[in-house]
Amino acid sequence: MSISLILLNDTLRWHDNPLLSACDGTKAAIVVLNKAAFFGRQYGLQRANLQRLKQQITVITALQSTLAAKHIGLITLVGDTASCISKLAFELKAEQLYCAEPVASYERASGKRLKQTLNVTELDCNSLLGDELRPEPAIMPDSFTPFRKQREPLLQVSAPTQKTPDKNWLPPAQTGAYNSAFIQLSQQYHTHLTPDTGSEVSALARLQHYIWQQQHILHYKQTRNQLMGGDYASFCSVPLALGSLSVRYLWQQIVSFEQQVQANDSTYWLKFELLWREFFRWQFRKYANLWFSKHAIKGQADFSWPQLSKAQHKQFNLWCQGNTGEPFIDANMRLLNQTGLISNRGRQNVASYLLHNLDIDWRLGAAYFEQRLLDYDCASNWGNWAYIAGTGNSAQRQFNISKQAQMYDPQGTFVNAMLP
Repeated sequence: MSISLILLNDTLRWHDNPLLSACDGTKAAIVVLNKAAFFGRQYGLQRANLQRLKQQITVITALQSTLAAKHIGLITLVGDTASCISKLAFELKAEQLYCAEPVASYERASGKRLKQTLNVTELDCNSLLGDELRPEPAIMPDSFTPFRKQREPLLQVSAPTQKTPDKNWLPPAQTGAYNSAFIQLSQQYHTHLTPDTGSEVSALARLQHYIWQQQHILHYKQTRNQLMGGDYASFCSVPLALGSLSVRYLWQQIVSFEQQVQANDSTYWLKFELLWREFFRWQFRKYANLWFSKHAIKGQADFSWPQLSKAQHKQFNLWCQGNTGEPFIDANMRLLNQTGLISNRGRQNVASYLLHNLDIDWRLGAAYFEQRLLDYDCASNWGNWAYIAGTGNSAQRQFNISKQAQMYDPQGTFVNAMLP
C-alpha cells in the first residue's frame, strides 16, 4: 500500500484546501512546526517570541481537532521541515508529497531538498491568482500600480475549491504515535496558550461578524487608518498569514456582499489591500533571497549582517521597547509589544522613524516585526519594510511623525491610552 504525504503547514484549514482532495489512495496529513522559524535567531534577534509560538501551537491543535472530527489523523512533527518529512516518508514507505507552493525562500529550499527523494506536487493554495490566472514572475512589473492595472479590470480571482475530501486517510489512532514531540511542546505551554484568534473557526466567525452581521466593511476605507479598536479593520491578516483562512474565500465573501448588499469604495478598498498582499507574494517568487539583502532588489546583493554603532544599538533597543521619547512612535511600539498587532498606519510610521530618523538598517526592523507580529507574513513584512526603505518596489517613503500624529491622533487619545 503506497501512502501519499499531505503537508498542511501553510494551509491550516478545512475550507478551500486543494491539498485535501489532491490525490486518490491512502493519505497521511502532516504539519511540521519548524524549529528554525520559531526557535532560531537572525541578526542576533529571536525569530519568534513566545506569543507567536503559542499561537502556532494553538492553531495546529485546532486543525487537529477539526480533522479528528472527520476521522482524519494529523501527524504533528517538530524540527526541520525537509528532514522531518524525509524521515517520515522512509518510515511510511511514501514516495509522493503534496504541499502548498512556497513563497518564502526557506520553504522553497525545503521543497528543493525534498524533490531529491520524493515526487513533490505543489499546489498554489494561498494566492488570489492561482491556476490559469497566475502571472509569470519573471516578467511581472516591479511596481504595484502596473500590476494592479493588469489584473484589476476583470477583478477575477481563482475560485475556491468545492471538492469534498475522500475517506482514505490515516485515522487518529494510526497517527498518534508520531506526535510525541509536539505533544510535549504543547503541554509545556498549555496553561499559557493565547486566545483562539487565528484558527479556522474563529477566522470564519470573524468574517461573518465583520462583513455580514455588523457590515463594518462598508466603512473600511474611512476607518482603516485608525490606530486601535475592535472593528476599524477586518483583522483577517492573522488567519491569512497562518493559512487558516483562504484568501480566495475571503475575496468571494466580499464579492458576494457587494452583489447581495452593497458595493462602495470601502468594499473595493479591502480587495485593493488583498491585491497588495498578492503583489508581494509574486515579487518574492520573482526575487527570492534578494529580499534579505541590504539593498533588497535594488543594487548589488549584500547579505552581510547589519552594522550598528554603539549609539545606534542603544537607539534600536529603545525603539524596540517603545522608549524613544517620540510619543506617537512609542505608543505604537508598545501596542505591538503588548498585543502582537499594530495598525497599518502605525507600521508605516515606526518603520519610517527607525530608517529615516535613526538611520538604522531596515532589515533589523523587519526582523523585529517577524519576532513580534501575530500576522507575520514573510512576503508582506519584508516587502513592506523594503518599500519604506526605498530598496524594494518604490522610492523611499519618509513620514513627518509630528504631522502624522496630528492627523491620526489629533486629541492624543491613542498616545494617552498607551503611555498613561
